[in-house]
Amino acid sequence: MQNSSRQLSILLIVLFTLAQLVILFLFGYTPYPDSEGYISLAEECIANKDWYPIADKINNYPFLWNIGAINAIVLSLKLCHSVVPLLVIYALMKGITSWLFYAITRRLCGSQTAFIALILYLIYPANYGECTSTLSELPFLFFCMLGIWLSLHKQLCVFGGASIAIANWFRPMGIVFLIPVIIYLFYTKRKIWHPLVGYVAVILLIGSMSYLRTGLFLYQAKTGWMALMDYSSNHSHESMMVRERADWNVCQKDSAWQSLFIDWVKDHPKEYIAQMPSKLVNTYVSDNVNMCTFIPDKQDTDYMYDKVSMGTLINSFPRLSAVQWLTILNLFVYFALLVTSVVSLFYFRRDTYLLPVNVIVLGTLLLLFVGHGETRFHILFMPFFMILSSMFIAKYIDYE
Repeated sequence: MQNSSRQLSILLIVLFTLAQLVILFLFGYTPYPDSEGYISLAEECIANKDWYPIADKINNYPFLWNIGAINAIVLSLKLCHSVVPLLVIYALMKGITSWLFYAITRRLCGSQTAFIALILYLIYPANYGECTSTLSELPFLFFCMLGIWLSLHKQLCVFGGASIAIANWFRPMGIVFLIPVIIYLFYTKRKIWHPLVGYVAVILLIGSMSYLRTGLFLYQAKTGWMALMDYSSNHSHESMMVRERADWNVCQKDSAWQSLFIDWVKDHPKEYIAQMPSKLVNTYVSDNVNMCTFIPDKQDTDYMYDKVSMGTLINSFPRLSAVQWLTILNLFVYFALLVTSVVSLFYFRRDTYLLPVNVIVLGTLLLLFVGHGETRFHILFMPFFMILSSMFIAKYIDYE
């Protein structure tokens, strides 16, 4: 039974991966604002024959965006003069991520629950078409899932930490996955320093290479304090002035935003706390972003999100387009996953629940205290909601 289930799982994962490639070539590139920004910065790097950030323009950047994501585009443009090869790689990464998700769940919960989790992953509409843009979430999650899978194997634990550090290079949230891994290893009486060594080694490698090129030890994006200050204080005059300081490099600007935010919190502690519920709601209120993949005229649309936004869906119902009906279906699956995940906590067991719960809780707390709420941000946690949901389903139908 287990062998047939595993073989079926592999077949489904192969079909899922092929579906990513088909969607990429049928629907083409999706011009999300951040994706367009990454490509613009990468093209500037090509023009200056340098990598991101460009050493000679280090004072021109108001902030430092996701380094790994932009340099992946630079490499694709250098080698192929196009981002399409990178998108193909992202499609393959998405397929491999589904296998890693299945393998991790099987390791934590057993083969039957892992199969349920895989089915949830494959029927989730938002998991299709993510590879049509150069956004950082897909490669970040790939390297994080790879890191977790490696960390669950004693001989590969060091490489697990290294993989999470690479993920952090694409999007500065690696710590959200590293800490739960360490907690899980500690609970299972394994050596916690192995992934730490791998993580620190890659951080030092990336930072040192950047220092040799730019004079700054840069190993991740520096957007957090800027965004936190802007969203908390509604783009205060002081915050906007930091952007204009041509005599400051990105590290000095980041430090200035950090100081401004800390001073703002000291003066507005109640307002800071009062913003947290809205951040939570904004993070989890919907899951419509990836549906932009399927918008027919997305290349010519000024604001793609509007067509699949909650407001548009409500105002247009029931006269909805095919993409909007798909978005409604995705929302039903999304909320079902959230509800069953929460209900599954009734069966809480530390050996199986510890890792996924810690990722979700730590990631959410990080967004509440030092982030701002956007629906895209919860995408990183969805595999772990699916693990919890699959455990609830397995328990409910007495599958294990």
